[in-house]
Order: sequence, then C-alpha cells, then structure tokens
Amino acid sequence: MKYRSAKVKLRQQISVLTSIIMVLAVTTSISFQAINKTDEIRNQLVQDSGDAQSQQDLGSTTGLWVTGDSVILGIRSKLEAKEHISLINARVGRQAPELLAVMRVDQTSVPSSPVVFNLGNNNALSEQTVVDIFEIVKNQPQIIVVNTAVPRAWKDANNAIISKVAANYPNTKVVDWDRISTGRPELFAPDGVHLSPTGSDVYVDLVLSVISKTSL
Repeated sequence: MKYRSAKVKLRQQISVLTSIIMVLAVTTSISFQAINKTDEIRNQLVQDSGDAQSQQDLGSTTGLWVTGDSVILGIRSKLEAKEHISLINARVGRQAPELLAVMRVDQTSVPSSPVVFNLGNNNALSEQTVVDIFEIVKNQPQIIVVNTAVPRAWKDANNAIISKVAANYPNTKVVDWDRISTGRPELFAPDGVHLSPTGSDVYVDLVLSVISKTSL
C-alpha cells in the first residue's frame, strides 16, 4: 500500500508540474508574440523612415505638409492615398526639439500648405518649445495638430500644453486623439503607442475631417 500510494503521489506531482509548464509556455508564447509584433511594426517604421524624411513633391507646394514621429510615419501611405502630400518629414523616436528644428527648415519649402503634425509621444513637452513650433507655422493656411494617447506619465501634461498653446492660434484644429481612442485598444498595436490597421484608418479619417478644403 505504501509503494502504490507513493507511485500515485508521484504521478499526481508530475501531472501538476506538466500543467504548470504548459501554462507558462502558453503565457510566454503570447508575450513573445506581442513583443515580436511591436518589434515588427517598429522595424518597418524604421525602414520606411529613410524614405519619409524631407520628401517633397517639387511640382506642387499646396498639398499637405505632414511632419512628426513614427505615428505620423505609420499613417503616411493611407493619408497620401486620400490627400495629396507636398512634403513629409517623419522619423521614429522624434522629440519636440528636433521637430522644431526640421519644421523651421521645411516651412520655407511649403509656405502655402496646410500643416499636419503630432506632438508629445516621445518626451515631456516644454511650453516654450510648443510655442516656438506654432510660431513657425502660424501663417500656414491651416494647422492640424494631433495630441498624444501614449501610456506614459507625461501624457496629460503634454496634452494640456498643446491645448493651451493651440488656443492662441485661430487657424488651428486640435485632433483629440487621446479622448477619441480612450477605451479602444483595437486602435493600437500591443505597445499601446503605434497604430493597428484599424487605428491608422481612424486616425487618417480624423485628420481629413478637420482639413478645410478651401485651404488646399
């Protein structure tokens, strides 16, 4: 009886251990899939970034001027399929000071274009930097700025700065991506920052919905 009980006990222990290993394997697999998917998106954006910096259609300067970071880079193709883009300058990981520098250079090439850009995804914003950005584009026929919905500590403060500064420029439309995307995880990739295919469709439609056709 003692021998048989020990054998049964061993079999039960092996069964429990096998179950735990299977659960861990499945959980790990799901985690790796999410990480790999995010890496795929980022790698693709990095690959595209080389093609999206300071690209200009020299035949026209009245289409959209589009600039920003990897989120803007991710919507490039879908936006371009629906609206002419005169110049696009977007890069993965771009922060506001760099955006300010490239916008200062690019603005001279597209002084008559509506400008579309996003702010606040990759770092905490300073109000002065945001003011300086808006001063560069203040004479564009229309300014469309998209705020941030990233799961970062600086999100709310950044969006408050964007709203405050944008209110001083009457030709500005703020796309409240934070509000619109809240509670809609299907709009995002697993990292909660980059967009899913559905998310990029929604993002592009929102941008187009606030562009004044009279400015094109």
